[in-house]
Amino acid sequence: MVSGAIAITIAFSAAVAIWPTSHVDFADWLLSEMSALLPLLAGISAILGVYRPTTKSLMERFRNRASATLIFMLAAVVMCAREDPSLVLVVVPLIGAFTLVLGSWAEHLIVVRFARSGAWGMPTAILGAGARGQAFARLLLDQPAWGLRPVGFIDDGMSDAAAERAPGGEEGDTAGALPRLGTIDEWGVGAGIEVVVVPDGHDLPPDPDALYRLGVRKILVVSQLGDLASFGLQVRHFDRYVALELGGRPSSLGRVQKRAIDLALALPLAVLTWPMVACLALMIKVVDPGSAFYRQQRVGRDGKPIYVLKLRTMYRDAEQRLEQVLATDEALREQWQRYFKLTKDPRILPHIGDFLRRTSLDELPQLWNVIRGDMSLVGPRPFPAYHIDAFDREFQALRATVTPGLTGLWQISARSSGDLGVQRAQDCFYIRNRSLWLDLYILIATLPAVIVGHGAK
Repeated sequence: MVSGAIAITIAFSAAVAIWPTSHVDFADWLLSEMSALLPLLAGISAILGVYRPTTKSLMERFRNRASATLIFMLAAVVMCAREDPSLVLVVVPLIGAFTLVLGSWAEHLIVVRFARSGAWGMPTAILGAGARGQAFARLLLDQPAWGLRPVGFIDDGMSDAAAERAPGGEEGDTAGALPRLGTIDEWGVGAGIEVVVVPDGHDLPPDPDALYRLGVRKILVVSQLGDLASFGLQVRHFDRYVALELGGRPSSLGRVQKRAIDLALALPLAVLTWPMVACLALMIKVVDPGSAFYRQQRVGRDGKPIYVLKLRTMYRDAEQRLEQVLATDEALREQWQRYFKLTKDPRILPHIGDFLRRTSLDELPQLWNVIRGDMSLVGPRPFPAYHIDAFDREFQALRATVTPGLTGLWQISARSSGDLGVQRAQDCFYIRNRSLWLDLYILIATLPAVIVGHGAK
């Protein structure tokens, strides 16, 4: 509601600036139309589940929000066209655009803040305390924004000793430390559980009524689809069988259209941000004299080398510092081999280097790479050759089919905290499901991810 009210006010203000000759009085129209447009926007959003607690991810909720915005725009044009059709065609699209962006930003920031405090998410029990159950509990704990907060396991008959030997149950593992809530027959809804997750269909009890007697709001049967994971899944029923009709085909958004969108956004962004880049460059030179910019060779589309431009966040002798610390510290060497990043990196410039990397402002000069055509605004991040070589050949070939991006799905979720497996999964998902709406979601979600700074290194 607040985002909608702000969006309506900004849109009317912008329209008056664009359309100063309109005979409509701004203040009168804003007051009269706010009473109609705001309830319309809120009502449509409520009907489509934008405000409803749900187990849907932020990405899925964005589709609901986008659908609500489009329906609102159509309804608002019809409802307000009698006043001043020419002005309405300017105001309504602006309201829709601002509402989608502001609402998405607010939701991301609120969800992340509440998730970190443990106040976000439905209390969730996982059926099975073995390897699969613990692995899925660990995944939910790592991704609290999904809205499922694991609080324990429903024992499926596996002995405690077997559960302790299950992969991921090592000392210090938060998933393995979750309590056992009893068996299906012993456990009741008094525990305050709202969702029960079955990590694999094979763990379903022989008597399906046993699950329904739990009285929870939702029962989720989870299957791992690996690289086939996609949006647009359709459920098909065949007697006792359930089939998932896979989507995952990239949309018809071609290279020409994507290039046009990149230029339309990157050019004005480059003009608006160059004063900030100049100030940051000066601060870098004060801390460590020398060039404030540097070019690094990365792997681009079709495996061709590209040179990405960045603000320098490291000392000029960074490579020598890295070699020295990896040769003397085994723990840091293992961390580097897993993430190709270090939590406490001795190469980073004090203060300004940490700030730039935490906020990702060191990437701003890559708008020039987007303008040149080496990169796109959205896509898998361009990696150095040694990073790409750590992946399997099939994934390397898949990654070479798309243009690398300034931001991507990995950057708005795990960011630097994701290891090679997370990077591979996120990039595969984007490449197989890329579309205009997914690019739009990633662009809008990038700013909250940068502000929160979760996982950035």
